[in-house]
Amino acid sequence: MTYSHGVRNLRKGLAALGFLAAAGCATHQPSSPVAAEPVQKVSSSDLQGLNLQLIEKMEAEQKWYAAISYLDRYRNDYPPSASTDLLRARALAATGQPEQAGRYFHRVLKTPLAAQGYQGLGLIAARSGDIAKAIRLFQQAVQADPTDAGILNNLGYAALQGKNWGVARDALFRAGELAPQDDRVWSNIALYYLLRGDTFKAQQIMGAHNFSWEVSRRIRREADQMSGVPTPAGGAPSAAATAPSAAVMPSLPNPPLTQLFSSSGNAGPATEPRSVP
Repeated sequence: MTYSHGVRNLRKGLAALGFLAAAGCATHQPSSPVAAEPVQKVSSSDLQGLNLQLIEKMEAEQKWYAAISYLDRYRNDYPPSASTDLLRARALAATGQPEQAGRYFHRVLKTPLAAQGYQGLGLIAARSGDIAKAIRLFQQAVQADPTDAGILNNLGYAALQGKNWGVARDALFRAGELAPQDDRVWSNIALYYLLRGDTFKAQQIMGAHNFSWEVSRRIRREADQMSGVPTPAGGAPSAAATAPSAAVMPSLPNPPLTQLFSSSGNAGPATEPRSVP
């Protein structure tokens, strides 16, 4: 092999290597890095709203002391508002602190939550036995929110306690049409008819709403108590009213007077006062 021939072969080899190298670069280009998804930050206002929802959930579950603890923490991070004042008032009332609750209910009277404030004050008055004051406060609550069936129901029941039949009838019948499926309202309407001496109409209502024997008995017993009719010791039914065998003891569909501090809809025995738990 001559020198010139060797040089030519070397050049061909280098050219081939260059071609392969170029091809390799073309087929194995490094992929560009994929842009990471931006992490969405929760705004301060969103976080504030989530905290309020958590407190509302606690109160819906009747975890009143936990709600107060979270309201205290909320107060360290955010300014107070009508919503937090109302939540705190409810929790304080439910934990047996009516004076402090009243102060917070008063704070919301000049806000869009005035109806709830008047209702809360009315419930406190009802528990203390001042039915006349409770009626006035419930009426103010109705003026602030005329379509709230719960407030109307509370007004109607307080009026029954005060034997103010006209106010009771108007409030309960309005509540019944606004909330036709709410047995709490209709149990009070049945109670109204019993107190007015219209047993047939009361029975019609209890039958139409499928009240059980035990629930109907409790409504009748409460009517007797409110009318001053003596009941057997311990609130037991009379001999004429014997429960069917294996009767289940359901909750009275009409809860205690308050619907504000209880989300469960369950009530204790009819002998318990219908007021703030």
